[in-house]
Amino acid sequence: MMIAISGIGLAALGQAWHTASQRDKEQELLFVGLQFSQAISRYHESTPSPIKQYPPTLAALLDDRRGPKPARHLRKIFVDPMTASRDWGLIKEGNGITGVYSRSKLKPFKQESFADDLQGFAGAGSYQDWRFVANDKGSELTPSNPRQPLNEPALPEPNPLPQPNPVPAGAGGAANAEKYASCGASLDAAQLNCHSGCGLATSPACRSCLQAAFDGYRQCLR
Repeated sequence: MMIAISGIGLAALGQAWHTASQRDKEQELLFVGLQFSQAISRYHESTPSPIKQYPPTLAALLDDRRGPKPARHLRKIFVDPMTASRDWGLIKEGNGITGVYSRSKLKPFKQESFADDLQGFAGAGSYQDWRFVANDKGSELTPSNPRQPLNEPALPEPNPLPQPNPVPAGAGGAANAEKYASCGASLDAAQLNCHSGCGLATSPACRSCLQAAFDGYRQCLR
């Protein structure tokens, strides 16, 4: 009986850690996806000719030489956090890329409480339904994010946020699961508030806000 109870507890702990890890990857996917959509918008908007163009490849966002001065719209080709690959799904208009999406077929944990411009993500059946598409007018998807100069210097990589602690396993597995769901919902709300109110996700204010959200999440799980 002790071995059986221990096995159930370890299984609950493993499931809780897997869920926490996927939630973290979801938040990273939202950030990375917005970086791509904003870079594509800037590339489109900065077309020197009257006929606007979308980038033919993602690599074109790293070194745009269409104008008199080279422009860098994206720091690097980000890895898809859900697949650990740079093989992004591409949304095209003619020969140009208008957006990207993850190739993961997993169902997102986050199903609601998205920013206004991401309401189409609600109720998604898989991460492939999270389509990060450029705005034709070159505006950012996140309203609170200011437009960045086209020739801005490369931003430093943000320090990774700490991983949330898993829910402790034990005899009360159902209670732990309910507690985890409640804490996860609070974390989603806090992160949404950070992204909608602090502007650029790599700014010190935004990083501090996200750090406080994770700290609150860990306190909730204790």
